[in-house]
Amino acid sequence: MRFLPAGDLAVSVELGDEISREVNARVLALEYLIQQKGFPGVLETVPTFRSLLVYYDPFVVGYDELVASLTALIPEARADVLPHARRVEIPCCYGGELGFELDAAAAKIGLAADEMARLHASADYYVYFVGFTPGLPYMGGMPERLTIPRLETPRTKTPAGSVGIGGTQCCIYSVESPGGFWVLGRTPLRLYDPASPDPILLRAGDHVRFRPIDRAEFDSITAAVAAGTFRPRIEDGSVPPLPSGERAG
Repeated sequence: MRFLPAGDLAVSVELGDEISREVNARVLALEYLIQQKGFPGVLETVPTFRSLLVYYDPFVVGYDELVASLTALIPEARADVLPHARRVEIPCCYGGELGFELDAAAAKIGLAADEMARLHASADYYVYFVGFTPGLPYMGGMPERLTIPRLETPRTKTPAGSVGIGGTQCCIYSVESPGGFWVLGRTPLRLYDPASPDPILLRAGDHVRFRPIDRAEFDSITAAVAAGTFRPRIEDGSVPPLPSGERAG
C-alpha cells in the first residue's frame, strides 16, 4: 500500500502491484466505505485495476489529514463489506459487418469463427473499472483459449458498441474512438448515453454475460433503444463480490 499525490487536488491509493480480483475488490471496498462514511472534503473517487484515485477539496481537508483517515480505513476494505454485484446481459451480434474482425481473429489463434464466438459468449466477465472513454468497461474473465495479441496497428475509428478483445481482456467501445482490440461483434445497447438520467450502463464490480443475437434482433433492439423502450436485463445483487479463494485475473 502506498499513497501518491496526484497534483494538489487528489491522491492515488495503491493497494497492490498485480491485476487480480482480490486487489480490485479491496479497491472497490475502499471506495464503498468512503462513500458510506461521507468523508469531509472528498469530492469524487475513481477506481482502477489496483488503485483508487481520491479527489478532495484542500480547503476542507488537508493532504496529510486525508491520508491519515484513509490509512485508518484501509484495514476495513475487504471484499466482504461490498454488497452483492449486478449481473448485466449484453446482447451481441457476432461476425459479419458488425464483428468485422471475428474471422481474422479466429484464424490468428486457430479457431473456427463460430467456435470463437461461442467461447466468447460462454464466459462470465468482471468489470474491473470504467475508463479511457465515458462508459468503456475494462473486463477480465475471458477464456484463456481466446488470448490474442492486440492489433499491431490500432485503427483510428471503432464504432460505438463494438465488442473487442486484446491480450486477456475484453471491452465494449462506448463511443466511436481509436482502438487496438479485435472487434468480434457489436451490441445495440448504449454504454454511454449523456441524455439518460444514468448515462453510464456498466459499473466497476459488475458481472457481464454476452447473449448472441442475429442481425434482425440487433436492428430491432437498436430501434427500441432509440425509442427509449428497451431495458437491458440487469439482476441486482445477484453475485457475491469475491467468492472464497478466488484470485482470477
